[in-house]
Amino acid sequence: MLEYLGKKVKIGKDAALSQGVKMAVNTQIREYGKMLKFNLDSLNKSIEMEVMLDGEKEPLNVKINKYEIIEEGGGHRMKIEGIETSRAWINTVAATYLDGKSFEIPEEYVKLLKVVV
Repeated sequence: MLEYLGKKVKIGKDAALSQGVKMAVNTQIREYGKMLKFNLDSLNKSIEMEVMLDGEKEPLNVKINKYEIIEEGGGHRMKIEGIETSRAWINTVAATYLDGKSFEIPEEYVKLLKVVV
């Protein structure tokens, strides 16, 4: 019973964080398009998102099969692996430049991430 409740709480936190991330990203990418969906699954350590880019007819779907938060040198980084998108050329670029790489997380977001993940 406690495990079930723990999963339910985690799902609720994931949904709240997903909404916050979606709003934050939309303020950053408004000149390129709009994020339609962002779903973080902290139990499976995966992320799915849908972005409608200006000039495109269909949204771009992105799945990150695994992410990891790493504490390093007094800061935090997110390592991502297994990126899949709905565009073949972006899959190639992602495999070359993003897959297995880690990216700095701004400190103002670290506390929020630690609560959820």
